[in-house]
Amino acid sequence: MLKNRAVVLTLIVALLISNVVLLTFLVGTNPWSSDVAIGKAAPRGATIALPSLKSGEILAANRWPDACSFVRKEEIEAIFPGVKDIQQESHPITALSIKEFAAHPSWKEGDRSESGRCLYSMRLPGETYSSTLFWLRIEAVADPKLIAGYVDRLASGTNTRGAAGADRCVITDLAEGSWNCHKGPLLFTVGGQTTVTFKGTPAPAPFVWRDDVLPKFIKTMTAKIK
Repeated sequence: MLKNRAVVLTLIVALLISNVVLLTFLVGTNPWSSDVAIGKAAPRGATIALPSLKSGEILAANRWPDACSFVRKEEIEAIFPGVKDIQQESHPITALSIKEFAAHPSWKEGDRSESGRCLYSMRLPGETYSSTLFWLRIEAVADPKLIAGYVDRLASGTNTRGAAGADRCVITDLAEGSWNCHKGPLLFTVGGQTTVTFKGTPAPAPFVWRDDVLPKFIKTMTAKIK
């Protein structure tokens, strides 16, 4: 009887130990926190029609293109393989004021764009909800010389000239990683956030998002500006 009891106790202890080891393994390798691969920028579709602006001309905000037309669903899927539940929303914005930008009568024709900002939400592998966000905002459409002069005077941050196909980009917030860029007549800002970790990148997610992800979105956008 004592021998049988000892065997039973040994089995119980072994079972408890195996459960602890299994629990430790599961906690240390959370199946919901798998590293996410970053794909490539793969611009598709037609270019965005922007007027030829010169001699200090500014396109009134009510004539801007739809911000959501610069990045399409299939282009996000190329950047984030395995992404799901992609949604986009257009938002109105009020353009830079006449004092902030340049004195030109066309600016007064319309300083509000009904779709000057686009917000994308999505669910990356490992996320339970659509916790990853990307946004882009048009800041101005004007004579490229006027745009470049504005950036030189007022856009402060880390200069990344020629990044991702743009004429110039400035990282305006090192912590959050917003990029302010221009190509030709278009001045725009991009940003976003995620909850995942990225494969093969030891840096925290916000910095990988800033340094590796956003340039792919910028390349996608600038490829459509001719």
